Amino acid sequence: MLRLAERRLALDADRDDCDAYTWQLESTRRYVDELDGARAETRHLQGLVDALRLREDGARATAIRTGFTAYAYFLEHEGRLAEALEVLSLAVRAHGSAMTPADFTAVALFAGRLNRLQARWNAANQAYAGAEEAALVTGDRNAVLRSRLGRANVLRAQGNLPAAREAVGRVIDEATAPELVDVRGGAYADLAAVLALQGFRVDALLANYQAFRLTHDPLTRMRILGDLGVQLSELGYYAEARLAFEIVVASQTSFLVRTNALLELLELESATGNRVAFERHRAAAREQMGRMPPSMAVDLRYKIGVGFARFGQLARARSALREGLQLAEEHRLNEWYFRLERLLRNIDQCPPQGLTAASSAAATPPAAVAEVAAGLQAYATTGIE
Repeated sequence: MLRLAERRLALDADRDDCDAYTWQLESTRRYVDELDGARAETRHLQGLVDALRLREDGARATAIRTGFTAYAYFLEHEGRLAEALEVLSLAVRAHGSAMTPADFTAVALFAGRLNRLQARWNAANQAYAGAEEAALVTGDRNAVLRSRLGRANVLRAQGNLPAAREAVGRVIDEATAPELVDVRGGAYADLAAVLALQGFRVDALLANYQAFRLTHDPLTRMRILGDLGVQLSELGYYAEARLAFEIVVASQTSFLVRTNALLELLELESATGNRVAFERHRAAAREQMGRMPPSMAVDLRYKIGVGFARFGQLARARSALREGLQLAEEHRLNEWYFRLERLLRNIDQCPPQGLTAASSAAATPPAAVAEVAAGLQAYATTGIE
């Protein structure tokens, strides 16, 4: 499909060139028609073949741009980030010189996210900066703040937590208008991630719960619910955390969100000493390993290594952690690298129980934790927190 699209965008009026393109188009159409029509990807490809027909008009050009952008979103949700970026670049080329600042802003934010998830920091920052510049031209305050959150996320991923927290805090302070409620919710979720990395666990839980309450998009809500599960698990509220993760894994949300929840279930079951459940989730996660972006692939090795150590299998733990260390170095994931390095250096001195989380939560949870736990149970029961 990419080769067909490249040829279509470079096509000139030469009759021989048009004939060759028509042959390639029909060949691609026959191939796509033989794919499983029940698959969502097949429907995307069928729509693109239709859009790439030779006839030129405004509707056809719009269909090409829209089709490739939608396909890029699909690939992102499936965890195929490099392919998504390739397809997005074709959508940009299909715009040509007629791209409006509003369209450019949306594409640049998308490109920033795809590059960030692949640990391509310079490309991500350039895309976010371009998005902010275009959004300022159109007066799109929402996009301006989202671009700033994107760069704050790059800072967080690179380990610069104070700068990330300051940047997110400025966005929260500025996103007070009713029409900015979604970006404010996203900022609270990003603040929760930074606070958690800094060790402020109850504050992070409250920030994430605020994000959950403010957010309306179903996919984003599932992502935040997964984050709440992580925080509840770290505080020792395992039953509530398990419920949160299981809701996400069973949902129809994106590959990345579901797989993150699966990895957290892996972590939870090793923390609670459930070896059978740990092995079940480990097998399920390894089946998805080839589709994981770099940070998730490192996270999987980390959680497997910690789990093996908790169960007293130190040789297998070291092997998994060394794999993660190599990946972290390869992709310049500094925060992950130092975390894995510290654990590998000290693992011989830590008995299995020394790596295990607290066995139970406090008898009387803080009011903040009780509020979040009650809201989660209500959501699981009725869908309303």
